[in-house]
Amino acid sequence: MDRSDGRTFDRIASPYDRGMAPLEKLWLRDMRQRLLRWARGRVLEVGIGTGANLPFYPAGVRVAAVDESPDMLAVARQRAAARVSLARMDAEHLAFPDGAFDTVVTGLVLCSVVDPGRAVGELRRVLSAGGGRLLLLEHMRPWNGLFARLVDLANAPWYAFNGRCHLNRRTQDAVAAAGFQIEHVESAAGGLLRLIVAEKRY
Repeated sequence: MDRSDGRTFDRIASPYDRGMAPLEKLWLRDMRQRLLRWARGRVLEVGIGTGANLPFYPAGVRVAAVDESPDMLAVARQRAAARVSLARMDAEHLAFPDGAFDTVVTGLVLCSVVDPGRAVGELRRVLSAGGGRLLLLEHMRPWNGLFARLVDLANAPWYAFNGRCHLNRRTQDAVAAAGFQIEHVESAAGGLLRLIVAEKRY
C-alpha cells in the first residue's frame, strides 16, 4: 500500500473527532488555544485534518491549509471560514515557494509522515527567513526513561494496527536538527504531548 496517499485517514475521517474527544477535553483543546496565540502574518497549516485548530486562530489571520486526505478536507471545509483556503497536499511535497509564510502550524501530523526529515525540511523551506515561526502540537517519545521504554514497546503493535502513526518519534530533536531555534515548549501526559514554538534561524 502507498502510505503517502491519504487513504488511511480517509477511512477514519468520519469518526475521528469522536475518537479524539477525550484527549481534546483533557489536553488538546487548551494546548491548541495556547499554541495558536503565536500565529501571525501569512499562515500555513499542514495536515489540517478535520479542522480542530480553526476556532483558535487570532482574528484577522488568513490561513492556507493543506491535508493529504480528501475526506479529512471535506470535514474541515464545513468548519472553515472565508479566511481559510484548503488544498490537497502532503507535508513532504509542499507546492509553495520558498519563504512564502510567516507561520507554519502542524497538529498531530509529524507522527505519521513517511519521511520526517523531509517533512520538517519542507516546513522550514516555506517559512520566511526573517523570523518565521514553526508552531507544533505533536505527540512524541516522552522524556521519562521508563515511560519512554513503554512507548517504544507499544509502538510496533500500534503501527501494525494503524499503518501510519508512530508513537515514539523524536520530533523535537528533528526540529532542532533542521535549523530551528526552540523558543518555547509545554508538555502534557509526561512529555508524550508537546506544544513547541520554534524560529527559523537561517
